[in-house]
Amino acid sequence: MGEMIFFDNAKENVTKFFETEFENFPPLLMSHFLNKFNDIMNYSEEGVKIKPKIIFTDSIETIVRAIPKSSILTLFEDNDATMFNSRLKSILAIANNDWCLFIDIKENKISYGLVMSFRSIKDKSFLRLLEENTSLKERQTKIRCIIARPLNFYTMLLHSISGNDLTVNFSLDKSKSNFFATEIKEFVDVTFSKLRTTQLKLQDMKNMYLNIFSNVMNDVNGAICVIVDKDYKDNGLFEDGIWLKEPISFSKLFTQSKSYSEEKLQAFANLFINMLNFDGITIIDNQGRLRAYNVFVEPNSKKVGYIVGGARKRAAYFILSTKRKGIVGVYFQSHEGEVFFQELKKREPDKKKSNSHTKQSQVANLINSDINN
Repeated sequence: MGEMIFFDNAKENVTKFFETEFENFPPLLMSHFLNKFNDIMNYSEEGVKIKPKIIFTDSIETIVRAIPKSSILTLFEDNDATMFNSRLKSILAIANNDWCLFIDIKENKISYGLVMSFRSIKDKSFLRLLEENTSLKERQTKIRCIIARPLNFYTMLLHSISGNDLTVNFSLDKSKSNFFATEIKEFVDVTFSKLRTTQLKLQDMKNMYLNIFSNVMNDVNGAICVIVDKDYKDNGLFEDGIWLKEPISFSKLFTQSKSYSEEKLQAFANLFINMLNFDGITIIDNQGRLRAYNVFVEPNSKKVGYIVGGARKRAAYFILSTKRKGIVGVYFQSHEGEVFFQELKKREPDKKKSNSHTKQSQVANLINSDINN
């Protein structure tokens, strides 16, 4: 029999991470969690994929008090971790749409339930508020908390309240180890690179896009989103698609009045997600305006080279290879959760941040690389 390879190294490192960041974590709970590790990364319910966010803590009440407008729904209370698998199965199916699954561990009681913050789509998410909360970090000797978050079918991120991370990746392709939060942040920054407004309103819109694409990561079965310049006029490359007669401008809800309609904002955000989830490419510009959807291109194999993957991936690399004037960047997400964002047009340096960077020099390598979808 040939060589047999196991992922024991990952198991040892996950166990060590919990031992370091969560003193006296129950061994039985640790064993159950490790056994369900892969299932959590690949969980789906009736064909719908779910990327559950799991919070292990010893003080869910303290967390809720520290995060504004948050609330918990406790569903089960047990004396030990014996029922972990059953409890997890009962909750995972509904741990979606910004709800986070929590497991609260006391000396003689383990509680399971859901937690979220009831906030505007322009506000930071519950997990971002939790990870950035300074008062909780200052109390790290009194409160223990580890967030387990599947990034895709093969990667799990563990983040502790003290700020330490452990990323577990079971893919044999290192190119699939990109941390989606970094890619999406770069995408959002480029999306609003030519919008002129106040810093407060700009941050609101960036938060909104970060929240939208967090939902895209969880709910959308693959997407391509192309950023074009605000003055872009298509010369035929994207003619096979639906161009909006009047671009949808999210910024108008923020920049033309002191108040805004949360319901209208949420409705257009959901419409944006539906367009991304529809067949083809969605096109926005660098003022954050939604320009077109259901757009198709015919990849030129000579330009793209050999790319292992589906039609969506070949289309993304074809767009990168054209280097057409006015195309600013391409966001790609596969059905497995692989994500990349590539900026094509180098932006003018920010006067306040002369050290702005671009990944433009990587384009040729990306286009010619043989990456599995």
